[in-house]
Amino acid sequence: MKKLSKSIVTALSLATASLSVIPQAAPIQAAATKAKTSKEYKDGSYTVMVTVENLGNNIDIPFNFFPSATVTIKKHKISSISIDVDDIDDAGLNYVQVNDEVAISDKKTLTFDGSAYKNGLQNADININGDQSYCNITFGDLPASAYETVTETSATVKKVVKRTAAVYDRNGNKTKGKALKAGKTVTTYGTLTRGNVKYYKISKASGKYVQSSDIDGRYITLKNAATVYTQSLEKTRTSYKKGKKVYAYAYAILGGEKYYKLGTDQYISALSADGRYIKVMHSSAVYSKNLKKTTSSVAEGKKILTFGRTTIKNKKYYQTGYNSFISASNVDGTSRTLKKNAYIYKKSHGKAVRYKKYVLKKYSQKQTYGGAVSIKGKKYYIVGVGQYVTKSSFR
Repeated sequence: MKKLSKSIVTALSLATASLSVIPQAAPIQAAATKAKTSKEYKDGSYTVMVTVENLGNNIDIPFNFFPSATVTIKKHKISSISIDVDDIDDAGLNYVQVNDEVAISDKKTLTFDGSAYKNGLQNADININGDQSYCNITFGDLPASAYETVTETSATVKKVVKRTAAVYDRNGNKTKGKALKAGKTVTTYGTLTRGNVKYYKISKASGKYVQSSDIDGRYITLKNAATVYTQSLEKTRTSYKKGKKVYAYAYAILGGEKYYKLGTDQYISALSADGRYIKVMHSSAVYSKNLKKTTSSVAEGKKILTFGRTTIKNKKYYQTGYNSFISASNVDGTSRTLKKNAYIYKKSHGKAVRYKKYVLKKYSQKQTYGGAVSIKGKKYYIVGVGQYVTKSSFR
């Protein structure tokens, strides 16, 4: 008997980023959580290698006889196995019969019940030109992609549905049950995570579930226009305008930056949603994250969108873009105490002139922004947009 060739199946896997649920308020009621993890079949079609042994009557078989089998999984069970069979010789004079299925010329697909794979060994009768024979077929292992991790927890928690939620069964199939409306409070009895999809169990006795994405998310208003990306950071054709409300239910770090997940393989940059406008009180240089000055700057008095405050080398900065930062002292200021009465000045034709008749009292505190600036060779602190107090007036 000739040695059969084995087809090699390569499983390609896409590296996935770890997702985090958008922080929510504390649950109304919670019990101790118990987690149970198992592996189950994942629906789809998968190729496995096949080995044929003990072929009767010393029959010579072709090189491509039973090269591989396709295993089909439905509802998390192996439903069928199919094999393409060639005739024995190129002239088509002989044929192969397996379980009463005949392959005459070219190829014929033979289908076995799913139990054949479960048994590991399929005994098949073969009839060649009227001579009864037999063979033993052994199926190879399913690829890792044919399995998915299933984790279940048990905890009683009240949750509020954030958007209309379809009801699913334990296998992740949508049921005919009535969808839950947004705003409805439900009691959940644990979670079921199948692969990358998390569900909440909403019935203690029966297997009814809703996707956590319909509960754990929130609507966010875009402060900038936003392009939708895939997980591999490829641009899609979808984009949203500034002011658009979108539903986001998780965030991920992609390419070192934070993104919100809107749906299956749909992400928008958090910079489009998380920012807040601030007024820059002192003209500010813009730095990269390694604190190198860029060619950009922000003028005094300008309102800009920022995305949180961070510490770089023990100093506070506001993030103004993907890789741009300004000093927080130019925005938040520093409280200083006056050691004497002081006037407020403004600039006029390059000189410092009295600003109205305001007098700042001795020992009072005043917020100053950024470092001191020079006006006609004299040092001043900025105390407001276009407002200055002499540096010497402070302690």
